Amino acid sequence: MIRIASAASASSQSDIAATQCVERLLADHLDGPDYLMIQADARHDLSVVAGIIRARWPETHLHAVTSCLGSFTEVGLYMGPEPGLCMFAISDTDGDFGTACGELGDSPRAAAAALARAALLDADRLGESPALVWISSAPGSEEEVIAGIQEVVGAATPIVGGSAADNSIAGDWRMTSGGLTVANGLVLSVLFPSGKIGAAFHSGYTPTAQRGRITRCEGRRIDEIDGRPAATVYSEWTGDAVRAPATGVENVLMSTTLWPLGRAMQTLGGTDVHILSHPETIAANGAMTLFTRVEQGEELILMSGTIDALVQRPVLVAQSASRVGEIETADIAGMILVFCAGCMLTVKERMDEVRASLAEALPGVPIIAAFTFGEQGPVFTCQNRHGNLMISAVVIARS
Repeated sequence: MIRIASAASASSQSDIAATQCVERLLADHLDGPDYLMIQADARHDLSVVAGIIRARWPETHLHAVTSCLGSFTEVGLYMGPEPGLCMFAISDTDGDFGTACGELGDSPRAAAAALARAALLDADRLGESPALVWISSAPGSEEEVIAGIQEVVGAATPIVGGSAADNSIAGDWRMTSGGLTVANGLVLSVLFPSGKIGAAFHSGYTPTAQRGRITRCEGRRIDEIDGRPAATVYSEWTGDAVRAPATGVENVLMSTTLWPLGRAMQTLGGTDVHILSHPETIAANGAMTLFTRVEQGEELILMSGTIDALVQRPVLVAQSASRVGEIETADIAGMILVFCAGCMLTVKERMDEVRASLAEALPGVPIIAAFTFGEQGPVFTCQNRHGNLMISAVVIARS
């Protein structure tokens, strides 16, 4: 049977915070976890934290990454003003886990494939497909990372996670599996738990009537929609709520959080499933940049969100993950939440409401949250995708 426990600290000193978390896990009678996830404010030194863990539990498979402003567990927020450190420990003697971490370098796809093989080797399950792959990568090449992992485990294996984050998009994100700590890298876990597992990947937004096709783009930049400057079209769609600057380039991350662009991936039961792209900049020349890749010919849909919808969505995603895994609420041993950092910052004053609603829906269930600069998850038969302003949930059954 699987046992899971969470722990957290608000100490500003990384060694003290890690020690306090270890002591909390020991108090919960969870000694020598088989797998340990850490979500930390970027002000913490992950090398120090990993050193504390390795000294106590050298055999534990470790996955540590920085999260925007910290994290939360089922019992409280650890999101400042002091840097938060949260842990999620799994004890499962009948399961297998493996982790690997490294630089992405010049070929993120090849690096991700190599790290997937290394994690499977660490789990002693090389050549097999895990129940789930959990990833935390540097922002910027998530699509290539997913493609590389799928070369190894196949497209049907759920890949869930979130891009590493810091507190101000300054590039201070880090990740480690206990050895090398990297910035432009990837930490990857393969999970073969003895219990069932369920994953869901949702947006908390609804489509509007505004839509058009990309007629010119490159990578994560859109130049034209329906043959017109993308920034002009987007400004019209939002009723001039977001306007292109007269000169230069303007960062619009905060002003576009409730107005992302969606792409319909598949229709399920008559309802479109949308992957979101968060506009990052708008330029006077009409170009827009996003936090996802796009392709010429794709249809873009202006999506609309509300603060209430974002606050309520995590419980709905957790329930969806339970249905996917065919797991009864009473049998849930633990839950991992991926909540876009942009969404979190938009509803920051109500984040304890988010935490409390999850704790009420999943009484007594250990929870850990990641606030990310990009989200990854499975979208029905479209397999795994990278999106923005998305919410993922993974629930793990006791048996």
